[in-house]
Amino acid sequence: MRKLKVTEMNRLTVEEFKEARKLPLVVVLDDVRSLHNIGAVFRTSDAFLVDCIYLCGITATPPHSEMHKTALGAEYTVDWKYFHSTEDAVNELHAMGYTVFSIEQCEGSTMLDKLVLEPAKKYAVVLGNEVKGVKQEVVNLCDGCIEIPQFGTKHSLNVSVTAGIIIWEFACKLL
Repeated sequence: MRKLKVTEMNRLTVEEFKEARKLPLVVVLDDVRSLHNIGAVFRTSDAFLVDCIYLCGITATPPHSEMHKTALGAEYTVDWKYFHSTEDAVNELHAMGYTVFSIEQCEGSTMLDKLVLEPAKKYAVVLGNEVKGVKQEVVNLCDGCIEIPQFGTKHSLNVSVTAGIIIWEFACKLL
């Protein structure tokens, strides 16, 4: 085996990325405080052609040097929009016909491995603050909650890890 060179990977140019058909998914960050988490979500969103990222509340916006350390330029390829209120972001998504899910541990949540998606629909997922998760007021506005099954002692995963798992699952089911 030989590692591929960057020039052998046939990745899209920034222009081709902007024109490419996107995954019908918006990732919403609800008061995510870590610039590294935000940057990692941008990078994962670039990898899987996520349509847009909504940055809400205290979530920082590009450009930012600490965010760039993990985004590695994806903050310039993936479209993003800022909202002071996550509730306003969810309301806008509903008005545009999106089905919105909180990624949270809730009564009646759907386990990720049981999630069924319809290819003709547009989706959004809300990921919450590193300590408090998705605000209950935001959960109340969502169409449902998705939970990642966990089998160890910890109660949650890091935001960027959660984003990677969720985005991959949506890409597998919708691309």
